[in-house]
Amino acid sequence: MAITQISLSMSATVVLSQLTTLVEKSEQLRERFRRVYPTIDQWNTLSNLSSKLADAATKLQEETRMLRESRTERAWQESEKHRSHAQSARGDLFAKGRLVQSAVFRRNIVTIFLGPKDSTFDSEDTKFKKESTRRRCVTIRGLSPDGVISWAIAYAPTLWAGGSMPSDVFDCLVDDIEPEVVQTWPAVIQDTLHKLKEDEESLHRSPEYSEFLAG
Repeated sequence: MAITQISLSMSATVVLSQLTTLVEKSEQLRERFRRVYPTIDQWNTLSNLSSKLADAATKLQEETRMLRESRTERAWQESEKHRSHAQSARGDLFAKGRLVQSAVFRRNIVTIFLGPKDSTFDSEDTKFKKESTRRRCVTIRGLSPDGVISWAIAYAPTLWAGGSMPSDVFDCLVDDIEPEVVQTWPAVIQDTLHKLKEDEESLHRSPEYSEFLAG
């Protein structure tokens, strides 16, 4: 799935690049029109080509809208089992007062605030995945403290990292993870978060993590 997701992302990048080039060339043509003097036949050809271009642009816009709506609906359905798991994990924490998967929670918090570690041996494919993961970390850190904790409880980094989960499914989970009311977390959450700050030097020096703890 990871390879497929990256291939799809790269394909979308190619399409966007081609479309950007097409738009830029179209805008350049507008300026050139003012300096040309077509014959009557050329005027007719220009008119026909312009109409075809306008029709193609309209169809492309409509196709984009329909595909986006369709994909959003599918992503919501695909994310349903993950969203149910998040609710169960949060309920389980409050019921038992302990972290069932403490190691996953700690790894999540470290990843969210520090991002994946780079290596000189990283391939281009690995670099692409890690950069995608960093962008997702920024998105997660944009949640409320309760949202960040809820995420760290529910989803292992290997599930939501770049290249592992489609972007639209990730977006669905982000949109759904915020608790409806402010949470009073069991003591184990606060204890774990503070111990992580003591254990991880980078977290200890992170103003963003300190702000997160204060929240």
